[in-house]
Formats: sequence, structure tokens, C-alpha cells
Amino acid sequence: MASPYLTVSLEEILSISPDMRARFREKITPRRVPPEARTVAFAEVEEVADQFLSQVACDGNPMVPGGVVVPDPYEVYLRDIAPSRDAAQLTVAKESHALRSIVGLVDNKEYVEAIVDPGCQVIAMSENVCHALALAYDPSIRLNMQSANGEVDKSLGLVRNVPFAVADIVLYLQIHVIRNAAYDMLLGRPFDVLTKSVVKNYENEEQTITICCPNTGQLATVPTIVRGHARFRGRTAA
Repeated sequence: MASPYLTVSLEEILSISPDMRARFREKITPRRVPPEARTVAFAEVEEVADQFLSQVACDGNPMVPGGVVVPDPYEVYLRDIAPSRDAAQLTVAKESHALRSIVGLVDNKEYVEAIVDPGCQVIAMSENVCHALALAYDPSIRLNMQSANGEVDKSLGLVRNVPFAVADIVLYLQIHVIRNAAYDMLLGRPFDVLTKSVVKNYENEEQTITICCPNTGQLATVPTIVRGHARFRGRTAA
């Protein structure tokens, strides 16, 4: 009786205290949560997660102060549509097909639209253009052309030193001939390296490309055009 401490078990406390027993029962009894409350809670968790992800880079490290975040338009579209609407399927161009082109005079015969594609390792031309311009090619030099979707086309051969005139600059290109190509001509990485090309884009979606003659150092700025359909498809040599 003289001890200041008394050990009492939880069972004994609940048996002698109705108030404590009621509070304990309230805490441990399962409850049914309304669907609306679960939705609100999940939305709050998503909002916190989005705020966190918007402040870190892809590797999880904080973004550099002053950096500019370029939003993805499709992600913005998905966030803005109503929950009851089905999202439209987005179709994009193949990575191996550029969206801008320039026009050049090929072999001093005809102007041909050429897609500017720095992602391609070679310069290519469709079989239809090659035959229409009566260009001879070496069939012993063939390579596999693989697009971004995994499709592989084998080239027919190599045309050497084809004159390609843009403005007052004349370039002599080594061009691989491709059967059933989706383009007339494709200017790959060798064109960019040879001409030291500089591409400039504008807010109105216009684009220019500045090229340099490797021999004279002459510069020319050429406006690019929206890529059109392959004009020579279906044509045969005259």
C-alpha cells in the first residue's frame, strides 16, 4: 500500500473503466469508407506525388535552379480531359522521318525535295528518283537501312559524286539507293558534317538551315519547307 506505483494490465483497466472501454472499441472497430472519401484521398495523394515529381529530374535529383521545364503536349492533354472521356490515340511520325525539307537541284536535271534527317547515318535516295534521273549506281555496295520501328530495307547500291545544288552552293554527295522508300531523298548526318549546318527554329514553326561550302567558305541560309509526299513515287525513267 505504501508503493507509489501499481501495475495494472490493459484487461483490468478496460474491465473497471467503461469510458476507456468505449474509446478503445471506437479505435479498433473497422469502418466502411464511402467511395467519395476514398476518391478524394487518392486525388490528394496524386497531387502530392505530382508536386514532388515536378521538382526532380529523371534520376531523382533536384532540378537545377533556373532550368526551364518543357511540357509534353500529350501529357497536358491527358490531364485536361474530363475523367468520363476516353483519351484519343496519339499518332506520331517515325523518328527516321524528319518533318522539314529543303529543295535542291540534283545532277543539274531536276529539283528534288530532300528531307533533313540528322538521325540517319547516310544520304539516301529512292529508286524512283534514281531511275527518273538515269543515275548509275554501284550494286556491290549495299547496306541495311533500319527505321525506328525496326523495319529493315536493303539498299540497291551507291551513286557516287552526285551534284546537289542549294542556292549557289554545289555539293557532291554519295547517295545510297533505296527501294520503296517513303521519301524522294534524305539528307543524313554526312550532309550536316560536310556543310557545318546550323538549324534555327522560330515560334511560328518556320525553320531555316544555314550551310557552308566546304571549299570556298561561302554561306547560304535556306528556308525549309513542310515535308510533302514523295513526288517521284510511281514514276519511271523516261
